[in-house]
Amino acid sequence: MIRPGASPEVYQLANSLGIESTDPAVGIVVHCRRLVDSWVAQAGGLGPGGIADIAAFETLITDKLSMVVEEIRSEDDFDRLTDHYARQKGDYVFAGLRARFDDLENPAFGVLIQRNGARVDAPDQYVAVIDARTEFSDEKFARRYFTKWHEIAHRMTTHCFPADPIFRSDEDPIETLMDAIASELAFYEPFLEPALQEVLADANWLTFEMIESIIERVFPDASFQATMFAAMRVLPTPMVYLELADDPLAIQKILPNLAAYAHWDRTEHPRNDDQANDHQHAIDPRMPEHRTSDRSPHGSTRILSGQRVPRDSVFYRVAQGELLADDVEHHLCDFFDPEPGYFLGRFPSELTARRYSQHLEHGHRGVLTHVQARRVPGKVFALLQY
Repeated sequence: MIRPGASPEVYQLANSLGIESTDPAVGIVVHCRRLVDSWVAQAGGLGPGGIADIAAFETLITDKLSMVVEEIRSEDDFDRLTDHYARQKGDYVFAGLRARFDDLENPAFGVLIQRNGARVDAPDQYVAVIDARTEFSDEKFARRYFTKWHEIAHRMTTHCFPADPIFRSDEDPIETLMDAIASELAFYEPFLEPALQEVLADANWLTFEMIESIIERVFPDASFQATMFAAMRVLPTPMVYLELADDPLAIQKILPNLAAYAHWDRTEHPRNDDQANDHQHAIDPRMPEHRTSDRSPHGSTRILSGQRVPRDSVFYRVAQGELLADDVEHHLCDFFDPEPGYFLGRFPSELTARRYSQHLEHGHRGVLTHVQARRVPGKVFALLQY
C-alpha cells in the first residue's frame, strides 16, 4: 500500500496548488482546512449570527466553489439530470451517467463534472452527482454524505476536469487523499468536538450510543462508520477499530487511531518460529477474566489481520454480545501490523493536519478497558479502547 504522501500523483497535485511541504498530503489537507476556516470567519463564524449548522456550512462551501450537489434517489433522477443538463444546457456527459453508476463490477458512488457551457460566474460551474439509491445499494445510500464531501474535496484540489468525468479506483492515492480531506470537512472539528464533549460528559470511553447521538444532533445524513472514524480521529483516547468476517470468524481489518500510535511499545518482543507461524490461528483460546497470566507467551492477546477468532475468545464473545466492558478490564493486547503502511493507506482520516507525521511501528501493547461490537450484514465490527 502506497502512502498518499509518497506518491508522485500527490506530489504533482501539491505542486499545482503551490503547496511546499515535506509531506505533500499533509500540506494539501492543511491548505483545504485553512481555506475553509477563512471562509467561515468571513461569514461571521459558527453560531446564530453566522454558520448555524452543518447544512449551512455545506452551503457556504459549495457556494464558494461554484458547485451544486445532485443526488440520485431514484431512476427518475437520471432522466431529470439528462433533461436539465444535457438537453437544456448542452452538457451531454450527464446523459451517460446511468451506465457508469450501474456498473456491478466497479460501481461509482459519485462524480464531479465541470460543465462545458457554464459562465465563469455561474453558481453551477461544477456539479457533483451522488448515487444515493437504496434499491441499487444500501452502501451507496449510507455513504452518500461522505461521498458528497469527497467530491467537494476534489473541487478544492483536482478541479481542472475535462468534459468527461474521471472515475478513479478506490486504491488510487488521490482518492485516499480526497477521503482524508472529506473526513476533515464533513466532520468539521468546530462542530464535532463540542458534540463529543457533550455526549462524553464524565465517561471514560466512547460508546456506539454516543456516536448515534452525535449523528442525530449534528450530522443527520452521516453514516455510523464515518462518524465513528471522525470521532476516533479527534479524541485523545487510544482506540482500535476491527472488522471481522467469515466462518470461522477472522479479523479482516485493524485500524488504530493516531492516539493509539502514541502508545506504541518500541521494545521488540522475541518470537520463535512457532509463535511467528501461528498468527493465522486462535487468539487467546482460553482467557481467564481479570488475569494476565497464561494468556500467551507474553501474557497478552495478539491481534493480526487474517487471524481466526475462536468461539471462546474475548472478541468472539464480544461480537456475540456475551461480554460486558468490565469483563475485559486489565486484559493486555498486542497489536501487530502485518503490512507496513497498511493502516495509513486504508484509514484516510488519519491524514490530519496536526498529527500525520507519526508512523506505525510493531510491538504495540495496550490494556483493554472497553469493547463494543455490532453485527451488520456480512461482517462484525468492533471498537476497542484502552
